[in-house]
Amino acid sequence: MNITIKSIIKNSTDKIFVEYSTPYGDGVSEFIGSTPEENQSYDVELNIDDDFIWGENLTPSTKNAASIHFDLGKSYITAELIAIEDDDCGALKIGNSISLVSIKKNHHDLPLFVDIISKKVSLHPTNI
Repeated sequence: MNITIKSIIKNSTDKIFVEYSTPYGDGVSEFIGSTPEENQSYDVELNIDDDFIWGENLTPSTKNAASIHFDLGKSYITAELIAIEDDDCGALKIGNSISLVSIKKNHHDLPLFVDIISKKVSLHPTNI
């Protein structure tokens, strides 16, 4: 996913948090790797490390387009759920990017747009 770093929010010796923008909205996440530069674009892998449970932090969406926003310590993401494997590994499509998540199968037909709420999103640069 292509992002632009809007600002460095926190840079400690062990963690870097950034505010970033995407074509789908803005977010705040931990940035894994060297400190990025503000106003620079990066190609990143978006890792979503929560366990998702239908009806709690994962619901079918009324929207049919990807979106990202951050509020009160949580990332709110609308994405297309394109697969759930027998080992509870699901694939979310956010624009042209795929993120793997932990999710149990349900009775919904796929693909399906879903709204997720995540507390554990991190960005991993792919071109550094």
